Amino acid sequence: MKIEKQVITGDYNQAMQAKIASKTEPDVYYLDVFQAPAYISKGVVEPLDSYLDMEDVKDFEEFLIEGFKKDGQIYGLPKDFNSLAIFYNKDMFEKAGVKEPTTWAELEEAAKKLTKDGVYGMSLSADAARFIPFMLQAGGKINEGDAVAFNTAEAAKGLDFYFSLIKKGYAKQPKDLGEGWNGDALAHKKVAMVIEGGWMIPFMKDAGPDVKYGITKLPKGDKEGNLAFTVAYAMSVNSKHKKEAAEVIKFLTGKEALKMVAESGLAIPSRKSMEQLYTEKYPERTPLVEGTKGAQVFQFGANTTKIMDALNKAGEKLLFNKVNDGKAALDEAAKEVGQ
Repeated sequence: MKIEKQVITGDYNQAMQAKIASKTEPDVYYLDVFQAPAYISKGVVEPLDSYLDMEDVKDFEEFLIEGFKKDGQIYGLPKDFNSLAIFYNKDMFEKAGVKEPTTWAELEEAAKKLTKDGVYGMSLSADAARFIPFMLQAGGKINEGDAVAFNTAEAAKGLDFYFSLIKKGYAKQPKDLGEGWNGDALAHKKVAMVIEGGWMIPFMKDAGPDVKYGITKLPKGDKEGNLAFTVAYAMSVNSKHKKEAAEVIKFLTGKEALKMVAESGLAIPSRKSMEQLYTEKYPERTPLVEGTKGAQVFQFGANTTKIMDALNKAGEKLLFNKVNDGKAALDEAAKEVGQ
C-alpha cells in the first residue's frame, strides 16, 4: 500500500470544504473536534465502527471519542490532545511567597499578591475558550446535545468569578498589556500567570527562554472542569479505498504511533496506555494530563459556532458592565443562539 501525503497551507477548513465540494478530498484527513458536528451532519465522513476493534477503542480517552460520535457511531479516532493549565513565573511566585493555587479562593489571593511593581497577577483573555472551564467548575453545562444549557446560576457563577479577577484589578487582557496573546504577556514578564495549553511549551522556549516557568492544573471550583482540544483522523465517505484508509487511521492512532507522540512531548497521546509514557518523560507536564478530570472537548454540538459567538459577546458585555451580572449576560446569549 502506498500512501501519499498532502500538505494544506492557509485556512485548512476552507481548503477542505472546497476539496469536499469538488469530491477531491483525501481518503484520510484531519478533523478538528470543533468542526466535527458540521462535517458529520453533512454526511461527508464515513462511520468507522465496522472497521474498529471496540475493545481497542476502550484504550482511548472516552471524552475524546465522544467528540467524534453521532447517534452512537464513531466518525474519527483522536490522535492526541491538549488541556488547559496555569503557566506561571516561578521567580515571581517565590519572591511573593505564593504557592500553586488549587482553589478559586487561592487563585484570587495569588493574583492579588502578585499584582505589584507594574506586574499583574494574570493575563486573562475575554475568550470563551478560556472562561468555559470556570463555568464547568461551578457545576454549569454549556450544552445538552444540540440544546443550550449554559444559562444557569451555576454557569453564571463561573463566568462572574473569571471576570471578577479583571474587574478587581488583579488581571488584565493581553491587549491592555500591549501584547498579542497570553503567551506574550508571560514571556515578557508582564504577568505572573496565564491559562493556556501545551502549545505554550515550544512558544516559551523561543519567546521567553529566560523565564523560569512552572505548570499547575486549573484550580478546582465546586468541581473539576477543563476543556480538551483535539484532532482526529477521519475517512472520506467518498473514499474508493475504505478498507485501506481504515488501516491507515488505525496505524496512525495505534500504540506504536502514539508512543512517538508521547516521546515528542508536543501533545498528550489520546490513548490512556500511553499517557504514563508522556508523564514519565515529562513529569513537569503532568498537570496537563491531570486536566482531563472533568474535561469536555472543545465542541458543543451542532450549534458550536453560534454558542461560542454568543458566549464571547456575553463575556464582553459583563466585562464592560453592559449587563448587571453573569446570569443576565448568559440569558441574552441563550436568546442569541435561538433558545
